[in-house]
Amino acid sequence: MASAADQSAASRSSSSASAIAAPISAPSATMLSFESLGKEMVTIYVGPERKGFFIHKKLLCESAQFFKGAFTRGFEEAHKGEIVMLEDSPGAFSLYVNWIYRSTLPTGNTEEHLHNLYDLYIFADKLCLVELKDKTMDSIQDMAKKYDLGDELITVDLVSKVLLNTRSKWEGLRRFLIRHMLFVYTSRYLDDNEEDLTSENEYDSESSEYEFGDVATTYVMRRDVKKVYEIAINCNDFRFLDMFIKRLIFASKAEGPRDVEDVRYRGIMVGRCSFHCHGKEVDCRAVSGASDSFLRKSDMNKA
Repeated sequence: MASAADQSAASRSSSSASAIAAPISAPSATMLSFESLGKEMVTIYVGPERKGFFIHKKLLCESAQFFKGAFTRGFEEAHKGEIVMLEDSPGAFSLYVNWIYRSTLPTGNTEEHLHNLYDLYIFADKLCLVELKDKTMDSIQDMAKKYDLGDELITVDLVSKVLLNTRSKWEGLRRFLIRHMLFVYTSRYLDDNEEDLTSENEYDSESSEYEFGDVATTYVMRRDVKKVYEIAINCNDFRFLDMFIKRLIFASKAEGPRDVEDVRYRGIMVGRCSFHCHGKEVDCRAVSGASDSFLRKSDMNKA
């Protein structure tokens, strides 16, 4: 059990993150000699079980203003040489350590890795690390494409986690989730009810606030939007629901069910920066992944 001092440190670290965090590019340890990293080390304890990470202080402080402030502004963390971050994910922080030492994110093919990427995005949003958010978004997108992930990306648990722990903006992972939900829900109907698309649409548009022009969109409204609505209610995030409805209306009127883009693929319809948060002046580069098959937790347990 964490001590009162640890709890206090965790609370102070968490509350001060948004105040002192600012965008910083990832330092590259490959460009530094071991001497330039310095000899001073600090320990970061992450998660309820306080998993410890032993890291070069200089490199960590250069990675984010949050850590620089914690270790240089006379806080208790600076004297003890450690920070306790009870609310953060050890799996995500492990990816963060890899990023600050190597400027890359490791690839993976497990459900656990996918969850860690979502947690890393949340962590990067918390520390205002735009470059890391964009790299993490690329990794999620590439993993989804490589392993043909559909509903795995938009489970109630994952979507709720994002809504509850990121700033409410129409960008990045939030935007990706809305667009991917629309693609998955529409595609599922097209796969199961292809013949129905040639029949007369019996939907009474006069009974609805919205006017939808095709049976696929009607089906989506009746069955799948309920899931989005329930998530928005539980997370008290009606802007997310509003943006989904607006995108749904746009798709039904301007695109049609067969033309809803697959946002897992970057190309003509979905640009490489469509779900990034950086400014227009940034020259971003997508991150590619590599593995053979996607492994769910149930598969891992059987092994």
